[in-house]
Amino acid sequence: MAYPVTHFEINAQDAAATQKFYKDLFGWGIDTNNPQSYGMIDTKTKGTGINGGIGASQDGRSFVTFYVETDDPGSLLDKAERLGGRRVMEPMDAGQGLIYALFADPEGNVIGLAKMAQAQRQQEQRQQEQKTRSRSNGNGSAPKSRAKAASAKASPKRAPTRKRTTAKKKSTASRSRRSRG
Repeated sequence: MAYPVTHFEINAQDAAATQKFYKDLFGWGIDTNNPQSYGMIDTKTKGTGINGGIGASQDGRSFVTFYVETDDPGSLLDKAERLGGRRVMEPMDAGQGLIYALFADPEGNVIGLAKMAQAQRQQEQRQQEQKTRSRSNGNGSAPKSRAKAASAKASPKRAPTRKRTTAKKKSTASRSRRSRG
């Protein structure tokens, strides 16, 4: 299995002030309509980047982390420990088919692991496919700017062809006059 980064998170002592800061700085949409006032970030990037969240730190310290998708957060926690990391949070069910866990790497950086429900994973794959199609005009062809450039390059080649065709018609017409006369 590949391990894509699927989410980032900013944990802050003052979540509301931090949410406002990033909203004002980057123009991100931040939805806090949930019981924990966890700010779900929409980076509004339309095809690039990932979205994330801003929430209150559970242990009073501020940190930034990212989440890596996996089918088994528990076994990756075990592997992280064998490689010199340490468990920060055991796998926890966040509801809606999401299970996540945290570990610290040997330098102390906190990294998240996330297991998404199959339906959520399929939806994200469809969104990625749509992004890919939209980059190629939906049918695999080049975007209009490249298509225009290609037709502009082709135009000079078409013009001489037309002249030759016109020239042939004149020569055929002049032969016809010679054969009649």
